[in-house]
Amino acid sequence: MIAVADTGPLVALAKVNAVDLLTQLYRQVITSPAVFTEAVTAGLAQAAPDAEILSAAFTSGRFQVRTPKLASLPTLSLLHRGEDESIRLAIELRADWLLVDDLVARRAALANFAASGAPAAVKGTLGVVVTAYQQKHLTRQQSIDLVNALKARPDVWISDDLCDRVIRTLQTS
Repeated sequence: MIAVADTGPLVALAKVNAVDLLTQLYRQVITSPAVFTEAVTAGLAQAAPDAEILSAAFTSGRFQVRTPKLASLPTLSLLHRGEDESIRLAIELRADWLLVDDLVARRAALANFAASGAPAAVKGTLGVVVTAYQQKHLTRQQSIDLVNALKARPDVWISDDLCDRVIRTLQTS
């Protein structure tokens, strides 16, 4: 499976030392140049530990950077550069998944996938954690602990309510 990752899920998973879940779940993890700049280059400039983790994943070849050739999206949307490039890459590579947390970007991705006939589906950081649990890469408790760790971080912008709903789902599954 190919996953194109936007900045949010990469950084969030790195902040809780769970970036290895991506390579356990997906054969290829690909990002765009803008995402690499946001997640790694800018983070290293600030000496962010999560950027160091991500830099190591790129340096080792576990993650790759690719520039989209597709000039523009089929459906116009107001997106940040990284989100735009990520959606274009997912369409171009016929990726299985686009990993993105931002709700506006998720909606734009779905509209553009439908308009282009791309097979990609959309999943966010919490979806990665749930999938890792479902595929037995994490125990129920490890999954709950990861969601709680994400929820506790003031620099990860995932709704507390959404985290709580995912935890309740994990507890009953």
